[in-house]
Amino acid sequence: MKKRIYEFINKNSRFVKFIYGLIILNVITLILESYRELKVSFSDFFYYFELISVIIFSIEYLLRLWTSDLEKSYKGNSFKKRLKFGFSTLGLIDLLAILPFYLPLIFPFDLRILRILRLFRLLRIFKLGRYSKSLNTITSVLKSTKSELAITGFYFSPQ
Repeated sequence: MKKRIYEFINKNSRFVKFIYGLIILNVITLILESYRELKVSFSDFFYYFELISVIIFSIEYLLRLWTSDLEKSYKGNSFKKRLKFGFSTLGLIDLLAILPFYLPLIFPFDLRILRILRLFRLLRIFKLGRYSKSLNTITSVLKSTKSELAITGFYFSPQ
C-alpha cells in the first residue's frame, strides 16, 4: 500500500495537476482576500477554502513524509530518510506552506505577528517547484550563485 501511495503522490499526473491547480487557486484567493470588500463579503468562503486546502496539503505532506523512506536517492534507514525529506528544500517548503494555519491554534500570537504568518501562505507557490522544470532550473541557478548574490545584496544594501 505504501508503494502505491508513493507512486500516486509522486508520479500520478492527475494528482500533480490537482495539487498544481490548488496551489494556484490558493495564491489567487490570497490576492482576492487582500481586498477589504471581498474579504468581508466572502469571509466564510475564504475561511473554508483555506481550511480544506490546508487539510489537503497536510495530508499530502504527511504522506510524503511517510513514504519518503521509499525514495532511492536518500541513504540510510527509514528514520534517516524521513529526516532527510523533512529537512530537504521541498520538505521545508511543504511544511512552511501549512504551518501558518496551525501555529495560531497552538500558540496565542499578537495580531501583527499573525498577519506576517499569513504572508507565509505565499510559500505555497514554491510548492509548484516540485512540478515545474523551469522553477527547478531557477532554483538550481540561485543555489549555484548564492555567494555572488549575497555579496551583491550586501554591497547594494542601504547604509
